[in-house]
Amino acid sequence: MMKKVFLILAGILFAVNLRAVETIKVSELKPGMKGYGLSVFQGVKPERFEVELIDILPRALPDTDLILVKCSGAGLEKSRVIAGMSGSPVYFDGKLAGAIAYTWPFAIDPIAGVTPIESMLSSLQSPAKASVSASLSKAEKSDSLLGFQPVGNSIMVSGLAPSLYDEARAILESFNLGPVLTGGGKSEGMDSEVKLESGGAIGVNLVTGDIDISAVGTATLVEGNTVLAFGHPFFNGGVVSLPLSAAKVHTVLSSQGLSFKIASSGPEMGALKLDSINGISGRLGEKARMIPVKITVKNQATNITRDFSYQIADHPVLSPKLTQLCLYESLASGGAISDKAMVDLDMELKLEGYPEPIRYKDMFALQGSSFSNDYLAPVFIFSQNPYQKIQISEMTFHLSVREGWDIAEIKSIWANKTEVNPGDTVLIGVRLRKFQGDEFEKVIEFRVPEDAKQMVLLKFMGGEQMPIDIAQPESVEDLIRAFKMIPDVKWLVVQYVKPVPAMDYEGMRLKNLPPSAQAMLAGRVDTKAKRAPDFEYYTFETPYYIRGRAMLALRVISDTGR
Repeated sequence: MMKKVFLILAGILFAVNLRAVETIKVSELKPGMKGYGLSVFQGVKPERFEVELIDILPRALPDTDLILVKCSGAGLEKSRVIAGMSGSPVYFDGKLAGAIAYTWPFAIDPIAGVTPIESMLSSLQSPAKASVSASLSKAEKSDSLLGFQPVGNSIMVSGLAPSLYDEARAILESFNLGPVLTGGGKSEGMDSEVKLESGGAIGVNLVTGDIDISAVGTATLVEGNTVLAFGHPFFNGGVVSLPLSAAKVHTVLSSQGLSFKIASSGPEMGALKLDSINGISGRLGEKARMIPVKITVKNQATNITRDFSYQIADHPVLSPKLTQLCLYESLASGGAISDKAMVDLDMELKLEGYPEPIRYKDMFALQGSSFSNDYLAPVFIFSQNPYQKIQISEMTFHLSVREGWDIAEIKSIWANKTEVNPGDTVLIGVRLRKFQGDEFEKVIEFRVPEDAKQMVLLKFMGGEQMPIDIAQPESVEDLIRAFKMIPDVKWLVVQYVKPVPAMDYEGMRLKNLPPSAQAMLAGRVDTKAKRAPDFEYYTFETPYYIRGRAMLALRVISDTGR
């Protein structure tokens, strides 16, 4: 029978008022029923295609049946089910049954799995459950669907250097976002008066600015200010905030694997609020939160400086990866990517609620478009820290690039003596080899500590390998303090292991405690005090990124052996 849905959801997400939406339950559907769907195949207006109900797949997803349909019309006999059709509303007897959401790649017939509208609405009523459900891994989803996979969205990437296409694809597909296509950016000619409607093309913007990355799918239901779409997860994000836009489809490209829409996102119209296992939902007229990313690249070979500006999705897992892609693009477009180069990086993160920005310096080697993302550690760590939710309000990067690799590796160590007394000064030579260059030597003076006994063990390393001399962080404030202590990768570091250990106590590293105090702390049952190695560091500046390690042992002569 016909059902009229009157749904009002008040809570952390948004209020929804769906007025007189005629829906049909799964229990009312019978094999052989004929209906229709709506989707955009070119331009902005939804077109009708035909569907025939094959059967119901019970519990194909957790707590969700799938409606199995065969599609026809609108060229689907040739293209079959198309990436970008996900969310296309399907109607039987003129009532909304659900959204095109799943298919089989390489299938000969245009057969799709439809997520029931009652399941999509249920996700709205239980956002917490939807958020948990959305955490299903890719493997779990594949097992539960027994060969089905989400139809997916056309992920349109524009403004990206061709050398970075594979990198962009790898990053986005790691979040189940795909297929990834190039060439579709903001549709400048799209009428700003275009209204988002059921069956219309809808975009979710991940990056805007000097590059544009948007996912294009189909709106299942637009009622008032409420939007339901996709019928499957976007990237399993749970409660999110991402810009929603109308979109324009340029054409459909047929493929033997999975055909897809080539599309462009249009003007921003609202905000995606929930990314659940049964689809996405959002609100028109609301503004999504994005993180401004400003990047300056100076090419020392040409003395040209270029500025880049981006807005990226605010999400603890996705944001660092999108930042990485923006940095790649800035280096490539700034003409800074070459066979071998060094990059000096200055980073500044602004955190909401913290007046002082986090500043971080690094230096890394660049070879073509391949380089480590270790320099993004602050973004990963603050976004995903276990202590409290942190909002990054802005990120700024200054990159200075020069030709060649300024890398030196520690090769060997010598000392003018290896038997010492407390207080002695020892001359130590550290031999290093430049990358594709000669060896050179740095001579340093080391004064044997007065409390040294039996053996002095010295470890030589670069600043990148130097452990931060701080207790295990227990708060965001501890993390901030730790980042202020990160060593310079151009340092040559000598580490001396002190004979008396330190104590880590409630986020603090306590040093030089008498044995009685250590025993008292270690014996308390109400603390997490524990012993930790105590180090003393001696640092020496160099112009090179220091790699490699070495050790030197000095035997301390006892009083009787002098």
